Amino acid sequence: MVRIAAVVRVGAVLCCLAACGTPPTDFIPQETPVDLCPDPGAGIEIGGFDGTGADTNRRPHRRLVLMGGGREEDLAARQFVEAAVAGDIVVLRTSGSLTSYPEYFIGFLASVTPSTVITIRTSNPEAGADPAVLCRIARAEAVWLAGGNQWNYLGRWPTALQEALAAVAERDAAMGGTSAGAVSLGEGAFDAQFGTVTSREALDDPLRPEVSLTRPVFAQPELEGVLVDSHFTERGREGRLLVFLARFLADRGEGPAVGVGLDEGVAITIEAGAYEVTSRESGAAWMYEVAGPASLAPGVPLSLDGIRRVRLPGGSVGPWPLSFDERADARVMHVANGVVLAGPRG
Repeated sequence: MVRIAAVVRVGAVLCCLAACGTPPTDFIPQETPVDLCPDPGAGIEIGGFDGTGADTNRRPHRRLVLMGGGREEDLAARQFVEAAVAGDIVVLRTSGSLTSYPEYFIGFLASVTPSTVITIRTSNPEAGADPAVLCRIARAEAVWLAGGNQWNYLGRWPTALQEALAAVAERDAAMGGTSAGAVSLGEGAFDAQFGTVTSREALDDPLRPEVSLTRPVFAQPELEGVLVDSHFTERGREGRLLVFLARFLADRGEGPAVGVGLDEGVAITIEAGAYEVTSRESGAAWMYEVAGPASLAPGVPLSLDGIRRVRLPGGSVGPWPLSFDERADARVMHVANGVVLAGPRG
């Protein structure tokens, strides 16, 4: 998976000529090989700040950062960068800029400057198992999934790439994502295989093809039993998140299921059994616990009981997973014939 692409000259000058005289005629400078990841093949583009290309081999700090889309939340982004402990950061995306995240993570946020920040753009997602991609992910102290279309990540990236992302958590490296990237990190995920779906469409027919869910290979361990949605308040996504959770609950066969709805400019950072919510403005993280039961039938609007909701504004902190039993502000809700209503049924 790697090739010898460069050499680092060591002991190039043991002393200056003036001080030590002319070196022996049989003196040969020593060369130490440096293992570099291979160059990318077709459908893969790499940009950013790659340094020497050598593996920095740092010990990262395990941290999970989820953002709701829109403009990034700077404090959480800085915490993500710092979790790499001056190591290597890899940004993955299927479209968009090769330089925006490297410039942001190094130039704007740097408190502990990472050694490298590169963006890998899999413009042909099916080519994502390219050795150039797998090698760089295996060396990364932190991996970030940009926004876009989550079906490219969940349905089109090859299994080898998805398994490489699963290994990021296994070695306690940092992980994060925004919008589609954050959505893709839960145990359950709306995969958008057949396009997007509105709350009204999902509530009216929770078994319609567009309500397509996946169990991601690279689901993060902190998100066991959790499904994430983004652009939450801005796009009126409460209804569809409840439908996703009803479907997820039925698929798991045990519950409760937990939903995290993230407004734009909002981040939730999870580490060491605790969470912190940060927000650019007045947005929030919306937490839902769904115990059911749910009524799911083709062409029949959703009915769902056992819902509790908690709003977490910026500045909220606490233990993770969130304990709804200990929250005096937990609001009880239900869905009747496709309509989301306050309070328990009846």
